[in-house]
Amino acid sequence: MPVTMVQAGEFDLGLSEHRVSVGLSNSLNQNANLDLGYTYHENKGHLAEVAAHMVHQSGPHHFQVGPKYVHMWHKHAPNGSAVAVGGEYGLSISKNLSLHGSAYYAPSVLSFSNVDGYVEYGAKVQFNLNPNMGLYAGYRYQKLKFDHASSQSFEDGFHIGGAIKF
Repeated sequence: MPVTMVQAGEFDLGLSEHRVSVGLSNSLNQNANLDLGYTYHENKGHLAEVAAHMVHQSGPHHFQVGPKYVHMWHKHAPNGSAVAVGGEYGLSISKNLSLHGSAYYAPSVLSFSNVDGYVEYGAKVQFNLNPNMGLYAGYRYQKLKFDHASSQSFEDGFHIGGAIKF
């Protein structure tokens, strides 16, 4: 009897000049996953996030849609959190090359503790060295709007990283 292996998770490490991020994604079942993430920015502070996505795979297209809870401990602005709605899209160009994009938005009604809104978007190109390991380069933007302070971007720039599936 052949043995089939189901990959249940992915670990991600991203770097830029001033920040490091780690992420863990775990499949709950074929149609849902749970993501955990942490980012440290030496000039801005800390950001933790938890997301739950409904997942759909259709040929080379991969869709994820769902809520993301974000909490930030900012060095130069009030701390706060938001529940953003959005998702991610991936397109496999070839066996080893894929394009990815993501976008999340939280209006003031879904923002708490001094936060009045949240916007995040990003894109990356990933090259898979083998089926379980890939390297990527991309751009990410995260901005929080505050109740009684000016809006602050937490991240706005290019980054590199790697992902390992297990």
